[in-house]
Amino acid sequence: MIKGIIALFASGTILNPMVWIGVLAGMFLSYRFGIEKIYGVFYDYNLYLIACCVAFVYTFAFNHVYKGYSNVIDWLATTRRFFWHWWMLVLSTVLSALFFATLIF
Repeated sequence: MIKGIIALFASGTILNPMVWIGVLAGMFLSYRFGIEKIYGVFYDYNLYLIACCVAFVYTFAFNHVYKGYSNVIDWLATTRRFFWHWWMLVLSTVLSALFFATLIF
């Protein structure tokens, strides 16, 4: 477990806002609901739609990818980054919710 935490800091993943939002969402879910209700939230598609909206706004409003040294946005790379941010948000939410739910019990 210590090696995993060190890897998060060494890779810089812990500094990503999507990971922070996912950890906070996981903390909220584990504090607010029981483990059965958390599993029910994960089976519902609304969680994934909200994560998609948050990742979309963050990526396309604040985290563009530019072509070379110009002011032209590389839409393909920005779209790939959007999907990566969505995946990081969902994964960090799921893993942190399960982690904090097991700590509470």
